[in-house]
Amino acid sequence: MPLVPVNAQPVRQPNQVTPTEIFEALRASVLGQDEVLRPVALAIHKHTTGAVPGNLLLVGNSGTGKTTIMRAVQRLFRERPEYAAFRAMAVINANLLVDAERLEFRPDRLLAAVEGRARAEIGHTPSAEELERTMARATICIDEIDKMSAKLAGKANPIGIALQQGLLTLMEGSLVPIRCRVRAGERDELRTLEIDTRRMMFICGGAFEGLYEQVYARVIAPGSGVKLRSTMVQSADGNLRFETRFALGEFFRMEDLFEYGMVPQFASRFESVLLLAELTLPVLQQILREAPESPFRRSQAYFAAQGIALEIDAEAAALIAEQAERSARMGARALRAVFSRVVAPLEFDPWGSGALQPNERGGFNLLITGAMVRAALQAAAPK
Repeated sequence: MPLVPVNAQPVRQPNQVTPTEIFEALRASVLGQDEVLRPVALAIHKHTTGAVPGNLLLVGNSGTGKTTIMRAVQRLFRERPEYAAFRAMAVINANLLVDAERLEFRPDRLLAAVEGRARAEIGHTPSAEELERTMARATICIDEIDKMSAKLAGKANPIGIALQQGLLTLMEGSLVPIRCRVRAGERDELRTLEIDTRRMMFICGGAFEGLYEQVYARVIAPGSGVKLRSTMVQSADGNLRFETRFALGEFFRMEDLFEYGMVPQFASRFESVLLLAELTLPVLQQILREAPESPFRRSQAYFAAQGIALEIDAEAAALIAEQAERSARMGARALRAVFSRVVAPLEFDPWGSGALQPNERGGFNLLITGAMVRAALQAAAPK
């Protein structure tokens, strides 16, 4: 009888993990998108418990967190032993799935990416049954799906139509043949496997840049009966002002996707169409300070290698977030651009900056202050 460590805990089954647990795990690395993460968590729960996969369409400006959500799902599958069978997860750009010359959907390219991930997770040359089973449980993330609209400049776009119809077939469930090298007894051989796509989960994402203007034009059109709300905001310097902002999520309806160029049958295969929220000032500050991949965290790691402890005060973080918020269509990516203006000179020559202070650990402290941010922004401003 095999020995079991005294403190070993049995691995739970996927159906023992609740959507709430999944949500909490995701929100640890995805900030400011709780309303989106709840249906994402539910879709994962359905996928991993054998129910009909909850395919998702993520709509959001650049930098709002679409890629971060996909990475968080991948991390969840990788770190949780309950999800070992679901770790084959492939991310592919939509424009790679269509042969532009023949106007044909290429499912083989998609399944080749899935096969690569499946083999990496299995760790040895798999049998046909192992490979089929692992690939059939895969999660497929397709980025820039908005670039494959069925309409382009008001005319039919054959490439977009081919992609949407091809993905529709996979999402509805089909058997797709693929040639693979598998283990058969004592030797390897090439076989044609049939991969069942019914239990795959599809997460598609895109910025849908024209959708914002399209819905805004509908909302402000004469006779729409809609009045945009104004809110009072306070700047990092304490000044108050009224702002009128348009939030896509408040006015979006499915018909807007159809008008944009998503074929109704294709769009209807998504259990949830999730509009990522624009990142508010407090969320941008939180991302700057806490997100694992924030520019501040990366800079901290860079300075730590030189014995320098980098910190940022509240005023500086607020000023950087406020400046980034003005580039609303860039989301969190704007933080990187603004922060780099402040930190680049310090990274280049911290010893000559005059900002280092010795600490009790034998190293140095470097504090980014509000005054430093103002000076950097003023220097970068157009003359």
